[in-house]
Amino acid sequence: MNGPEPTPDRPPTPVSKAAYVLLGLMTVVSFGGPFGIALILHGGERTGWPPDRTAEWVGMGGVLALFIVCFVACLTARVWMARASGEGRARNPRHRI
Repeated sequence: MNGPEPTPDRPPTPVSKAAYVLLGLMTVVSFGGPFGIALILHGGERTGWPPDRTAEWVGMGGVLALFIVCFVACLTARVWMARASGEGRARNPRHRI
């Protein structure tokens, strides 16, 4: 999945730092997001559901939007990293990614 198979003549292709940054962001959002939502909901006049302030709805929507963006980026990382490196065109010039 990460390029051609390694051989004794050719070492394996290194994983880009962007992939590790994306993995770190997804980890922070996945574990910190529920705590962030709980803190946001705890701040109003009524603690619990449903939120009573617009700021609580916007904060929850922001946390969920950040999660969705990170999730989609993780799912499509291989495609946009291949485009950035030109790997897709180098293998097959007629193939469009």
